Amino acid sequence: MGVGRMSGIYIIADSILSPLGINTDENFVRILKGESGLKSISRSNFDFDVYASYFETGALEGILDDPFFATLTRFEKLLYYPIRNVLEDSQIDPRSSRTLFVIATTKGNIELLEEGIRDQKSLSLYNSACKISSHFQNPNKPIVVSNACISGISAQIIACGLIDSGRFDTVIVVGADTVNAFVLEGFNALKALSPGHCKPFDRDRDGINLGEAGAAMVISNQSQTNKGFKVTSIIGGAITNDANHISGPSRTGLEMSMAIDQTLKQAGIVSSDIDFISAHGTGTVFNDEMESKALNNSKLDKSHIHSLKAYFGHTLGCAGLLESIIAVNCLQNEVFIGSRGYSNPGTSFELNISSEHIRKPFKNCIKTMAGFGGCNAAIGFSKS
Repeated sequence: MGVGRMSGIYIIADSILSPLGINTDENFVRILKGESGLKSISRSNFDFDVYASYFETGALEGILDDPFFATLTRFEKLLYYPIRNVLEDSQIDPRSSRTLFVIATTKGNIELLEEGIRDQKSLSLYNSACKISSHFQNPNKPIVVSNACISGISAQIIACGLIDSGRFDTVIVVGADTVNAFVLEGFNALKALSPGHCKPFDRDRDGINLGEAGAAMVISNQSQTNKGFKVTSIIGGAITNDANHISGPSRTGLEMSMAIDQTLKQAGIVSSDIDFISAHGTGTVFNDEMESKALNNSKLDKSHIHSLKAYFGHTLGCAGLLESIIAVNCLQNEVFIGSRGYSNPGTSFELNISSEHIRKPFKNCIKTMAGFGGCNAAIGFSKS
């Protein structure tokens, strides 16, 4: 699935809330310094070693003095805070009928089960979306995208399609997921968790680290912004499905390659025009191998390639959005973030991965993601 040839679709504001910072600038500066949000979780909570990027108890509550914020769950706080930031920065009126909210997540309030809360309304992803959009007095029904780990990119592609169709002028896309026992136990049952810091694409990689975060961007058909924000164009995006396995990725990478190639076609460019790729790069043996094949097949294996998972952990439904925001900030700041944890090539097709940051002008980049159920996605960005 993809949209038609994109033109005149812009990112005019963005914000990230993670254990590394409360806005995009703080997060970007800290990863430039090589810092990571990953830390050990007490073994008293689990019978296995866990590293994750998570907020310490009480950390979220202290970032905002707002009565409505105080009523929200942890997941909803991760949605609400970055939305406030992007609305302030863009000065978009959320009450306009030409503005829509699109929420991306995989698990939402699933951690409420640990507190004994079982009612359907509390656990409903759509209920959380309505709570947030109603607070901002938006007249439209929000859209919830829960498309495994590609949710954040899927939400952006849907937003672009809705703007391109003329139905909306502006879409506020926000994503969030939390680190909780349900998710940790699930990935541990799949033997997918690394007992230490993850090493995407490295020879010695042994699994993922999870993370929690919220991220938001304002996508618009107007390129004007009121606070000197450096505007980036969205130039293409596509979704494919390999239907290989409920949790295992394709063994060929052809389906992710199809998503990349469709994105390039929509953008009207070729692989040699891509300066870097922000890869999914989970640090698992099978995902990174599949992605190396896909990038090779799309003739992108010589482009600069990085994974951000060793900085933020895998933030699930938020990852495609958070990592897209970092990618566009790399474009605008003319710096490529090195892959933390990478030392030695570890995939069938060797990729152009560096653990060091690279400073030079960039014009175009692609963000890739893959997820359970065989879903794959790619989205392209260009410096305006």
